[in-house]
Amino acid sequence: MNKWISNAAMAAALAVASSTAVAMDGNFFINGEAAGSNANIRNLENKDNTSMSGALRAGYLWNAGSVSWGAEAGYVDLGKVTGSDNYAVYDAVGVYDPIHISVKTQGELLGGVFKLHYGDYGWFFSARGGWFHSHTTGRASDQLGLSSVSETRNGDGIYAGFGFGYDFTKHLGISLNYDYYNSRANGIYSGHFNTGMYGGTLEYRF
Repeated sequence: MNKWISNAAMAAALAVASSTAVAMDGNFFINGEAAGSNANIRNLENKDNTSMSGALRAGYLWNAGSVSWGAEAGYVDLGKVTGSDNYAVYDAVGVYDPIHISVKTQGELLGGVFKLHYGDYGWFFSARGGWFHSHTTGRASDQLGLSSVSETRNGDGIYAGFGFGYDFTKHLGISLNYDYYNSRANGIYSGHFNTGMYGGTLEYRF
């Protein structure tokens, strides 16, 4: 009797596992994002974030009903931010000469993705997060053109974001996203700063 119960339980477990495997499928994806950005850099005044930013990502999603989850890798360009640091003054000539600063950050990312769908196709909510390896180039020059210096630093930080979108078909969708990137750049200004990126994404799944 106990052996029969054990065999029945095992058969039931295999049936559940098989039905789950059938119900869950997966697909590769690639997406591109065009965005604007806003970098939070200490003491930077008259800040200009007009340069465009963007990202290219690829990965794999497992789908089970209204939920999808998976992994992504990609490359992001956070654009360039410029401004003046009025606390840093070049005074070799005895006149007020604030320092002009520009910072450009790019980097690789690797993380996880989660999506919640409303219906087979249509609206969805997405979230992502993971590791961000940043390459930051900072340039400082006085406004009178007497001195200039630039440095490039690499570092490991994190990224996280969320978005809302619409899937037109099983293969094609668009979304609006906000992503937060923490850049590490020891030796450049405070050594770390945060950048918010907001934009639109076109995704293709196959």
